[in-house]
Amino acid sequence: MTNRQKRTVSVLCASRDSIYHGMENVEVYDEDRDARTFPGNTPIVAHPPCRAWSAFCSQQAKPAEGERELAFWCVDMLRRCGGVLEQPAHSRLFEAASLPLPGEPARDGVWSLAVKQSWWGHPVSKRTWLCFFHVPPICVETPFVLRCDRGDCKRWNRLSKRKRAATSPRMARWLVHVARQSFSGGTSDGHERLEQRSRL
Repeated sequence: MTNRQKRTVSVLCASRDSIYHGMENVEVYDEDRDARTFPGNTPIVAHPPCRAWSAFCSQQAKPAEGERELAFWCVDMLRRCGGVLEQPAHSRLFEAASLPLPGEPARDGVWSLAVKQSWWGHPVSKRTWLCFFHVPPICVETPFVLRCDRGDCKRWNRLSKRKRAATSPRMARWLVHVARQSFSGGTSDGHERLEQRSRL
């Protein structure tokens, strides 16, 4: 195993029963370990609460106090440490935090990608936007799986609230792997290696 594969990644705003618990070299910040205590010394996978930002606000529970501010804090940590931030597709956080939308040019090393969590085994499509910082696109390979989305609404309604919110084990492992490719997160030679990788 290479040093990069052993590199610690911090997962911010995970759930208590998250699949990230138990992963090797992964620090998990959940409801019992306030994400804001993260010292900012590793690449991150951030799952900021989406209730304040969902494009389907009428279907979401009212945001808890501080959730909006926590999302902005996660964006700041992404820019500081590198890694990946996850939100439901069409999240209003992207505009509010000046993050590029999927398909738009990168801004200062930040770029975004639209995916479906069904590519990693989720039972429904679950359209998702991912935002990367200091992770070159060449390092991001998605397991694209062509599948008909018909029937998603019925499958979604049959899922429990917990399963709707959960990240599939395969996607969680993939997100951690991608975050480890970041050229920041406490590495002093990050910019040099980013330039080297870009020339490949």
